[in-house]
Amino acid sequence: MANMKSTPQSSDSFTVISGLAHELDSPLKSILTRTKKLIADYKNRDFEFISYKDFKSIISTLEQLERQLEHCSQTTSRMMYVGKRLSRLEENNCQINDAVKNVAGALSQQLKSARIKLILRLGKELPLATLNPIESHQVIHNVLINAIQAMPGGGTIKVKTFLNKAGDIAIDVTDEGIGIAPDHLSKVFEPFFTTKERGIDKSAGLGLSIIHSIINAVGGDVQIKSSLRRGTTVQISLPVYKSK
Repeated sequence: MANMKSTPQSSDSFTVISGLAHELDSPLKSILTRTKKLIADYKNRDFEFISYKDFKSIISTLEQLERQLEHCSQTTSRMMYVGKRLSRLEENNCQINDAVKNVAGALSQQLKSARIKLILRLGKELPLATLNPIESHQVIHNVLINAIQAMPGGGTIKVKTFLNKAGDIAIDVTDEGIGIAPDHLSKVFEPFFTTKERGIDKSAGLGLSIIHSIINAVGGDVQIKSSLRRGTTVQISLPVYKSK
């Protein structure tokens, strides 16, 4: 099993924001094109009922629009994160188990559609983590989205939280996906690096880069362990919050 440990690196926030904006361009153009076609096809129709073929066509188009809008929503969430970081959002704290449950709830429909079972094994009475709620949501959301995209045929994702031997709060997320090739592991924290095709419902290659930036900023650590065709585990450790 290959193993990649994060190392500090500088980030170009302007480049990240430009990339996120560019990622929005494709789905928005597709939404506009599909919406115009739907309107053109039906606005001048003179009928008292919709045929089964018409109904299926309309529903299919709406489902495609829904996926594209979800993609845009996820992208703008990442842009909001970058904006808040640039505004020097003050460091705060969070209960990591709450963040995991909140993200799991937000992604429940997406998990169901992808035929993925999410198993949560959350440690009891964990102390507060040195991470604000916005950033904790961003970290967990990006890790789970990566895991979902790595399992196009469905499967199981396991999320475990616990206090590790070093006294840090640990989050392990394990999937049964396609895995990451050893020669790619050294690049996974680079902005815009991705092994997936770009486009609708695909990643811009920013998820792990953002996670890396967030975790390192608070003195934590993130490691990736992966084997091709056997899955990937993302291991995150966060320092316990200490009030001043």
